[in-house]
Amino acid sequence: MDINSISSSAFQGLQMAQAGMLVTSQNVSGASVDGYSRRNANAVIDSMAPNAANLTGTGFAVNGFVRQYNSLISGQLLNQQSQSSYTDTLVQYTSSVNSLVANNSTGLQTSIASFFNAMGTYATNPTSPSAQSGLTGSANQVAASMAGMVSVVSQLTSNAQSGLADSVDQVNTLLPQLAQVNQQIVNSNAGGKNTGVSPDLLDQRDVILGKIQTLVGGQSLINSDGTATQFLGGTPLIERGISNKLVVNYPNTLNPSLSIQSGSSSQTMAIKNPTTGQIGGLMTLITQFVPSLNQRLNTIAQGLVSIANNVSGASVNSNGSLKLFAFNVNGSYLGDTRPFAVDPTVGDLTNSIPTITSDAAMTSLYQANATDSLALIAGGLTAANFVSRAPSDNGDYLSSGSAIITSSDANTVSQKITIMGNAVANLVSDVGVPISTWTNNQTANQAVLSNLKSQQSSISGVNLDEEAANLLKFQQLYQASSKVLQAGNQMFQSILSIMN
Repeated sequence: MDINSISSSAFQGLQMAQAGMLVTSQNVSGASVDGYSRRNANAVIDSMAPNAANLTGTGFAVNGFVRQYNSLISGQLLNQQSQSSYTDTLVQYTSSVNSLVANNSTGLQTSIASFFNAMGTYATNPTSPSAQSGLTGSANQVAASMAGMVSVVSQLTSNAQSGLADSVDQVNTLLPQLAQVNQQIVNSNAGGKNTGVSPDLLDQRDVILGKIQTLVGGQSLINSDGTATQFLGGTPLIERGISNKLVVNYPNTLNPSLSIQSGSSSQTMAIKNPTTGQIGGLMTLITQFVPSLNQRLNTIAQGLVSIANNVSGASVNSNGSLKLFAFNVNGSYLGDTRPFAVDPTVGDLTNSIPTITSDAAMTSLYQANATDSLALIAGGLTAANFVSRAPSDNGDYLSSGSAIITSSDANTVSQKITIMGNAVANLVSDVGVPISTWTNNQTANQAVLSNLKSQQSSISGVNLDEEAANLLKFQQLYQASSKVLQAGNQMFQSILSIMN
C-alpha cells in the first residue's frame, strides 16, 4: 500500500470519527427531548473515492445521519395511545361517582334501606316520639344522599363538558402546527433539492401526531413523502399542508355532537362520535353514562314519592294527608299537601307517577323516563328537585292525638323495601359495571402501551451508556487516524529530505 492509500484511509477515518462524535453529541443532547429519535452516522462504501492502485474506489464516506425508526411499532403506539387515553379519561372522571356509590356508610343504597327499616320501626308504634324522630332523620338522610349523588353527577357533567371544550381547542391548536410541519417536509425536497427531510421535522411530526391521537384518536397515515394525514370518522382533520377544524355542536347539553369544518370555508361535515382518545371518553360520559345515571336517579326519586306518599293516611282535612317526600319546583313542593306546610304548595301533581307495587312497575317507570313519555321530567319531578318534607316537630305526625300515617300504612311502605332495594341495586350496577370494565381495560391498555414504548425505546431511544461507549470508540478512531496522518507526513518529509 502506497502513501496515498494510507493517507486517504486515514483522512476518511477522521471524517467518520468526526461524524460519529457529532451524532453522539446530538443523541446525548436529545435524550431529554420529548419524541427524539436516536441518530446514527450512515457510513457507506464510496465508489467515487479512488485509491492509488487503480482509481476504482475502495474508500468510505458518511452519507448523512439516519433516524432510528420503526414505522410498524410507531403506528401501533399511536393507536394504543388513543385507546389508553380513552379508558384513562373514563376512569379518572368517574372516580368520584364510583367512590360515593361504593361508600356503604353514606351511599344512597344504605340511606334508603335505613328509611324503610325506620318505617318498619314506626309501624310498631306510630305515636312513639323516638320512632317519629327516627323516620324524620332517615327521610332527611335519603334526601341528603340523593342530593349528594345529584351534585356529584352534576359536577361530572360540568367537568366533562369543560374538558371536551378544552380538548377540542387543543386539537385545533395542534392541527395548524402539523400542517406547518407537513409543508416544511414538502419544501425539503422541492425544486430538486434532494437534501432529504430533517430528522428533527420527522420527530416533531410524530410528537404532534401522538398528542392528537391522545386527544381524539382517529387514524394517522404517514404518506410516502413523509407528511402526515389524520382522519377522524373517515374525514380528514388534516391532509398535508391543509388543516380543518374540529367543532362541538350543542356543547352545554347532554347531546353534543362533533363535526369537521373545512379549513377553507364554513362548511361542516357531521362525524360519528369517536370511541377513542380523551374526546371520545368525554363524549361517552356526557352522552351515555350521565344520562343513564340521571334516568336511574329520577326513577328512584319518583318511586320513593310514590311509595312513601301515596298511602291512605289519616285524612286531616280536605287538603290531604302527611307526605314525607316532595319535589321542590320553583318554590312549590309537588307531592306535599300537608296542611301544616309553611311554604306555598300546589296540588298533588305526583299522581302522574304510576303506583309502584312491584319491580316491573319500577322497570316500566325507568323506561318511561328514557323519553319522558309521562312528562314527569318536564314537570320537574327529578332527582335534582327531590327533597324531604318529613316534619321536624314530632307533633306534626299526629292529628287529634292519632297518627296521620297509620301502622297499616307504615307496614305497607316498609314491605316495599325490596322494590326500592332492587332499584338502587340497578343504579349501583349502572355505575359499577362500566367503571369496572373501564378500569380493567385501562390496566390492559397501560400494559400494552408500556410494552410498545419499550419496543420503540429499544429502537429509537437514547442509551447514555451506549453513547458514552460510542464516543470513546470514535475518539480512539480519530486519534488513530490522526497518528496515521502524522506518520504519513513524517514519511513524506523524510523522502523529501533524502531527495534533496
